[in-house]
Amino acid sequence: MTTKFKHDHWTKGVTERVNHLRDTFWKFEPSVDIERSVIYTRTYKETEAEDTIIRRATSFKNYMNERTIDILPGELIVGTSGKAPKSFIFCPDVCFGWVEAELDEIDTREQDPYAITEEDRELIRNELIPYWRGKSMEEYFMANVSDELRNVAVGTCVVYGENKTTVGGGETAVGFENIILKKGYKGIKEEAEAKLAELDKNDIENFDKMQVYRSMILSCEAMKIQSDRYADLAEKMAAEETDETRKQELLTIAESCRRVPWEPPRTFREAVQAINLVEVALYCDEISSGYNIGRFDQYLYPYYKRDKEAGILTDQDALELLECLWLKIAESLYGLSKDGAEFYVGYQPYHGVTLGGVNEKGEDAVNELSFMGIQATMDLQMNSPTINIRVNKANTNEFLLKIADLIACGTGQPSVHFDESAMEMLRRSGVDESELWNYTLVGCVSPQMAGETTQWNEGSRYSYPTAVEWALYDGYSYIFDRQMGLHTGDPTTFRTYEEFEAAVKKQMAYLVGCACRCSQLAERAQQLRLPKPFRDCCVAGPMESGKDIMYKGSSKYFAGPGLLVTGVADYADSMAAVKKLVYDDKKITMAELIDALKKDFEGYDELRYMLIHDAPKYGNDDPYVDDIAKDCVKYSGDVADSYTSIFGSHYANGLVPVMANVPHGKAIWALPSGRKAKEPLADGMSPYPGYDKHGPTAVLKSVCDVNHADCRAGTLLNLKLTPQLIKDEAGKQKLVALLRSEEVMGGFHVQFNVVDRDTLLDAQEHPEKYSDLLVRVAGYSAFFVDLRKEAQDLIINRTEVSAW
Repeated sequence: MTTKFKHDHWTKGVTERVNHLRDTFWKFEPSVDIERSVIYTRTYKETEAEDTIIRRATSFKNYMNERTIDILPGELIVGTSGKAPKSFIFCPDVCFGWVEAELDEIDTREQDPYAITEEDRELIRNELIPYWRGKSMEEYFMANVSDELRNVAVGTCVVYGENKTTVGGGETAVGFENIILKKGYKGIKEEAEAKLAELDKNDIENFDKMQVYRSMILSCEAMKIQSDRYADLAEKMAAEETDETRKQELLTIAESCRRVPWEPPRTFREAVQAINLVEVALYCDEISSGYNIGRFDQYLYPYYKRDKEAGILTDQDALELLECLWLKIAESLYGLSKDGAEFYVGYQPYHGVTLGGVNEKGEDAVNELSFMGIQATMDLQMNSPTINIRVNKANTNEFLLKIADLIACGTGQPSVHFDESAMEMLRRSGVDESELWNYTLVGCVSPQMAGETTQWNEGSRYSYPTAVEWALYDGYSYIFDRQMGLHTGDPTTFRTYEEFEAAVKKQMAYLVGCACRCSQLAERAQQLRLPKPFRDCCVAGPMESGKDIMYKGSSKYFAGPGLLVTGVADYADSMAAVKKLVYDDKKITMAELIDALKKDFEGYDELRYMLIHDAPKYGNDDPYVDDIAKDCVKYSGDVADSYTSIFGSHYANGLVPVMANVPHGKAIWALPSGRKAKEPLADGMSPYPGYDKHGPTAVLKSVCDVNHADCRAGTLLNLKLTPQLIKDEAGKQKLVALLRSEEVMGGFHVQFNVVDRDTLLDAQEHPEKYSDLLVRVAGYSAFFVDLRKEAQDLIINRTEVSAW
């Protein structure tokens, strides 16, 4: 199978092997893989009498024992989560509803199609779905969601409440440093066996703990089976190999897989191999997004240093292994419905790594592997893994200039995060002060403690301007032609801006409440239908508590879930327009405004011009509107914080759009900002496209006026630069100064598209010429030609910074 556009003859990899492997990557197209669903279905039928957690662990073990594995020519790091690279692993135990609905079009739909054989299509329809009907996690949610929530949050894109009913938990950084590389799964299994042996089998109070430990033991055995099978395959291939160099490579692969991740790695190569086999297993266990490998430049550094000193590893060897790992990470796909692909376009699994930061003494932690991680990303220019870089006052200019080199490549990489704000987010989530230094980034932009935290970055989604729309129409939705929000009164009777604002905040509180209640139900559905025994082996807490991570008290830290929000600029601009033009200057009446909005500005060109040009706009360092944004973020964060999850943790807002500004926009009528009905909203913390007029520094001042710690699930800022701005050393130094400025002003995040408008327009017209053109979508990069036109237009229309 081949992809739609040609990607070959790559020359920028550190070695010809890497170039060949990158070319080979594109010979596979995204496809549906039903092998897991067949094995899990058979196992579930055989284990009807067992507890769910045992059935899941047994299914996982059977899958590892039976699934198809392969080692591609030239590979040094092995392990693929599906039968082939870029497989969408069908998991009907999680969700099958959208697959059933789209089965006949899944390979032909416009955005993110998946190839499928007719044989597999019929097996899904006639054998797999009939067994799982009534048993899937998604169906539990749908059977228990209230009519009130269904009205607002199911299939509406007003609140995207069903998100965690179609995928597994995901969004985690497992404990490579503190558990997996330290103990190996052999050590984890022995620890679980010891815990099990300590329990009084006659005490019914211990029964649930016994089942957890038994399931962990089964999961560890599954990891031994997986790595042994790759070792066996490598040895078999070596016996048949005539090239002596490749024969030795295969024997080295076999030796590595025979050891890791069952036992702790001894070398840098073994540690890298262990990371990939764990990542593969996470995806095999439960398809989802955001399985991040954490601060690899920190926990791999001792292996690198030791091997270098022993003379068994060169820097080129290390970089080649990292580039091989990067390509393996890129193989995973996050399977999504047609509607879901509107939120997360571009086949992105959100698997990331974190570089830089500080050590336990607060000193600069950047090392040779930090630079290598950036270089590997520059060499490969792939959409995955996402490179998250921690920046702080201790960083050298040399490191920040290396970041600028990567930004200048125009791939949308990396995602830059500032330590001080991130640590304050974690501090508010209850992380111990002594551990803050060691945080990593998970998903798009969420800070988390690797191997110690249970957190969904994304429990639900909603948008701020929905609250404005509902307040204008007394809770009525013009898009859906029904009452969706609260009755907050006729706005034409509000005598002051404060009365209008109070109505908006009531609607916002209702939105947040709906998002939280959907997430609570999704948590319950996953707790009952999708216990996570393999994940229990990979984080601290379940071993000590004897509880699955879906239960309160199982992990060291619980945070969120996150409620991811879109449209802070649309909200602030709309509220500022009402305040300025209706109440302060009295240039228009509320009745005139509402009539213009109802008609989507048809016949109201002058009024719309006034709304756009005569009212302050967020992103221009204007306190009039920036204060509204700041207040909105704090208020919504406080409301979210008032709700608790089933874990006892408090919900947390995050201004992280992915591509949600498109579907959320389709669910919102015209706004006082001047935006027309159904048009996309602004993304993340970014100003509305075209409304920021005073350059990147003014944007940063507006963005940093918001207290980012009010958004514990993270915030996201997109900036678009013309390539000419950073084509030389002087331009890169100015970019470094911009990063330093955001750090000083209290920002949390920024990322850049470095591509000019003409190039993007030509790529729309002639996609075959731009198969490797990467762009930053939200918290991730995607190949421009893989995006539907609507998503491409959003990126084209972002404000282009052409001068500092």
